[in-house]
Amino acid sequence: MKAKKVMAMAMASAMILSLTACGGGNSSDDAAKGGETQSEEKATVNVVEPNKDAANTEKTDETLTVGLASEPSSLYGASVGKTENEEQIIGNAMLDSLVKFNYATNEIEPSLATEWEWVDDTHLKFKLRDDVTMSDGTPLVADDVVYTCNKIWIEKNTTNDTGKFIAGATAEDEHTVVIEFNTVAPDFLKMMSWTNFGIVSEDEVNAAGGIDKVSTNPAVGSGPYKFKEWKNGQSVTLERNENYWDEEYAGYYKEIVFTFTSDAAAREMAVESGDADIAYDMPVSQAATYAENDAVNTTIYGFGQTTHLWYNQGENAGVTKDEKVRQAIDMALDFDAIAQVGTAGFGEAALSYWDPSCDYYNANYTKEERAVDVEGAKALLEEAGYADGLEVTALGLQDITPVLTVMQANLAEAGITLKIDTPDTAQFVEGAFGGNYDLICVGDTPAIRTPASVMPFLQKLNVEGPGMVIGGAKWTNDEFDSTITELISEADTEKAAELATTLDEMVKDQTVCSNLYSEMKSSVYAKDLKGFNTIERGFVDVTGFYE
Repeated sequence: MKAKKVMAMAMASAMILSLTACGGGNSSDDAAKGGETQSEEKATVNVVEPNKDAANTEKTDETLTVGLASEPSSLYGASVGKTENEEQIIGNAMLDSLVKFNYATNEIEPSLATEWEWVDDTHLKFKLRDDVTMSDGTPLVADDVVYTCNKIWIEKNTTNDTGKFIAGATAEDEHTVVIEFNTVAPDFLKMMSWTNFGIVSEDEVNAAGGIDKVSTNPAVGSGPYKFKEWKNGQSVTLERNENYWDEEYAGYYKEIVFTFTSDAAAREMAVESGDADIAYDMPVSQAATYAENDAVNTTIYGFGQTTHLWYNQGENAGVTKDEKVRQAIDMALDFDAIAQVGTAGFGEAALSYWDPSCDYYNANYTKEERAVDVEGAKALLEEAGYADGLEVTALGLQDITPVLTVMQANLAEAGITLKIDTPDTAQFVEGAFGGNYDLICVGDTPAIRTPASVMPFLQKLNVEGPGMVIGGAKWTNDEFDSTITELISEADTEKAAELATTLDEMVKDQTVCSNLYSEMKSSVYAKDLKGFNTIERGFVDVTGFYE
């Protein structure tokens, strides 16, 4: 049986303390052209590893201040119909899930549920703790789980596409609940550990005005911290839940204050001056600079997300419907130069669709077969009827501009004019779902997502419209979809890996996307702060910080 790889978050702790960053890599003209970067100016920086400190055992009356890039739209762990990083971070402190996942041991552990069993292939029964009090003082009962599942996960789609696998929930008694899934998938249990599957109080939602108001009201859950105050545009304050059910947990800080500013430099200065304890999700491009600042700690870590360049093949697609055009673009790209810029020298070009930290990583591909071939690209364009070149538009968020600039220079060598479109987030989402692009840069996190949860991103049967619909290729293939169905239901690790490799090769053979690089995250925090722990998808567990 294939040996389990360490999950992305746990993998972060295995990173080498001394990393090498290339000076000037993000702005180098040579890098943009795919040539040599300023390797002679490499600087060695010391980076603190996450998930290494021992657990906290004490409490204090002090306050932890966390600098976030933006203000969330709700405090329910995942907003209604979408996912926000900030909301996940705050929500994780207030909401417990039925189970939790230990990224160090790769095992499911009890949380709100003390035990569980598969009744059959599609019904999962949970036995709830009988000593859990929600933060509003009401006891946790099975009806809360049923309400959360049926009304929030499913009806309001707070779990995004993963919730489409859930058919509903019923209560057998006050502390027993059965969740029904609409397909066979052995790994659904792991999915239930994520923050956006946190359990809320039915009474609280009703008191707040009902399900349609959940985006504008703070959540009442059973987590280690509970809501205290929300100053619109400024901060959210949580306070320690002194009645938290887990007696082994010791929340060090009495309060946690989250502040919001999009200015990364300002967030770093706040940590350096002592006005904040941590600045989360900082630009990786500046990580080497942060790491050389003796006044702060810096962490850089992978989280299993790979950036892909998708080729639109949907109803609105233009020239990228032609496979030879897609192949020509792929041939002309300098993947090493792209990865250098995209990860500031801390990551490498991606070979497989699956991240290297994923159980399904395909190690069959080599760098040699992805070498730049400008002449080959020109030949393919000529065969496709574009001997004089062509023009394509790439859609991406604004922070991906340096990467798209590298691509622009690469493609120009082959006679392809790349127009860069980097609108604000709302316009990007509209364009992504509408298929208004030739190419789109979008990351995906298969390393820490189960097959059952990552596949709605790919499978046409579980989304509205063609496959790979969420800012992807809008490509559909019946063989691909049937293989996905097999993978989702396959319990044998070795067979599942074989199926995942088959999917990877289909994507490659038909040039559905170009795999670019494994993404990195960076944060800076106070020198005396301990307990920097990451959870699913690279989110920070703020409840574990201490001094």
